[in-house]
Amino acid sequence: MKTAQEMYQYCNQQHFFGGTDPSFSLKHFEVLAKNLRNDETVLVCFLGMHNRQSATRNDGFYAYALTNQRFIMGQKKMLGETFRVITRSNLQEFRLMKEHSLDYLMVLTSEDTIPIVLTEGESQAILIALTDAFEDPSADEQPKDTSLTIAEQLIKMKELLDAGILSPAEFEKIKKDLLQ
Repeated sequence: MKTAQEMYQYCNQQHFFGGTDPSFSLKHFEVLAKNLRNDETVLVCFLGMHNRQSATRNDGFYAYALTNQRFIMGQKKMLGETFRVITRSNLQEFRLMKEHSLDYLMVLTSEDTIPIVLTEGESQAILIALTDAFEDPSADEQPKDTSLTIAEQLIKMKELLDAGILSPAEFEKIKKDLLQ
């Protein structure tokens, strides 16, 4: 997933905060989408109440995503936005904690613990999705191989030949080596 719309659709399909006003959700997911790196892909995303201390003390709703590179958090405010990052190497684990009638997803890092309030119906499913994606070794995708295909290399060499940088003999030798 790369776009706010894809993240919102994923949440609806997974029943993660289903029924939330699309414009409310999309605004938060847009913060995440615009901060994704080119080689970064969202594996799991959801919405929750960030850093709840009490019924009146919290940081409001955020969008969260585990990507192939980081755990990211974003919130669109009336004026501005907040974007936070935890690298995968600093993530330790995800845990559920129940307090009164609330389910907390605890994001444990090497430096801190971040409490996120989730609805009871979604908390277990989000925990499983996060844990599976976090522990999946294929999720730590490295950036795509940017090496040129043989055809692309031949095109580049032909351009060098046409520009007079390579002699016809050099071009033929390189072409022969590439095609073997």
